[in-house]
Amino acid sequence: MATETVKQPKQARWQWTPDRFLWALGIAGLLVGGIGLAQRLLYGLRPTDLGSFVPWGLWVAAYEYLVWLEVGSLFMFTLLVYVFKWKEALPGMARMLYLTALAILGMALILIGLDLGHPFRAWYVLVYPQWGSLMTWMIWLHVIYMGVLLGKLFIELRPPSEQLKRIGLMLSYASMPMGIALVVVAGSVFGVVIGRPAWQSSALPLYFLLSALVAGTGLLTFQFVLFYPGKRGEAYMNMARKLGQLLLALLILGLISSALGGLVILYPGVPAQATALQLTLFGPFWWVYWILHLGLGVIVPIALLLTYSQSARRIGLAAGLLIVTFIAVPLNIVIPPQLVVEVVEKGLRSQVRMLSSSRRRVTPARLPAIKPPCPSIR
Repeated sequence: MATETVKQPKQARWQWTPDRFLWALGIAGLLVGGIGLAQRLLYGLRPTDLGSFVPWGLWVAAYEYLVWLEVGSLFMFTLLVYVFKWKEALPGMARMLYLTALAILGMALILIGLDLGHPFRAWYVLVYPQWGSLMTWMIWLHVIYMGVLLGKLFIELRPPSEQLKRIGLMLSYASMPMGIALVVVAGSVFGVVIGRPAWQSSALPLYFLLSALVAGTGLLTFQFVLFYPGKRGEAYMNMARKLGQLLLALLILGLISSALGGLVILYPGVPAQATALQLTLFGPFWWVYWILHLGLGVIVPIALLLTYSQSARRIGLAAGLLIVTFIAVPLNIVIPPQLVVEVVEKGLRSQVRMLSSSRRRVTPARLPAIKPPCPSIR
């Protein structure tokens, strides 16, 4: 009797999916970043070189960039779902958005905490706050905002009920002014620094808010296009197109506001502000603005979003390019105003050194006798 051979089912071939790729990228970043974290814990602030303008600028710009992503994505999600009633497909992204925003907020707090010489003393600001300091307001807003995020995420993970829906709605509405306040205060921290005239502007907090809306909409669009459960439905494609149109409008608005702001700075020619803008456009890091930000982060996404036949993949590509390159915006805000100190004050400091050296060469014998201006002065 011939034996029958039993065919074994073919095993599914392992493939790279977006979530697997992001997991691999996150693990690789964690391993590489772990080296720097170990150096920070072992040797303090010495390996960071935070006394230099560029390393400190990279550090602070990354923090601002993460805050923009976190606050902007949640603000736009809450605004679209609860105010403009975009409830066709967008509410299905709530759990992922809250979890992502909480992770981004954690990264921002860890990053700025490592910037401190004694990060474990941050509790002092909470116990003994100085309400005249913008840093106090920023830390308190961060803590309260994290509590709101944890509450929203907890509600999304629980079985739905009417009471939880009401609480979630209240938290959602409360998160909107709180997020605006957090971004505006973060911009005001730069705007009130008296030693950096290039930062002193009442428009800087508004510029931070607009940047948060652009970056947050890009993150929201990218996550929706890549991770929405039902990617082939009509509701999915309609929502992807609407998010793409919104992202396009915000990109154009941001481009126009930046151009107007630059013209206002260049026209009067205030040395500190005009030199900072010139360093941004034509300085040693010119490519950050022209190639990374304007080219890959603005012109290419606008071209992708302006095409007649929009596909979800093309919209996701435009949003992804925006997210990756938007770090150039806080870099251009933070670093050139630091470099301008060496450019604008170079002559002043050289004259001060010459004056001090000439004073050292004067001996007491060469000084003229000083007569008292009044006989009563002995």
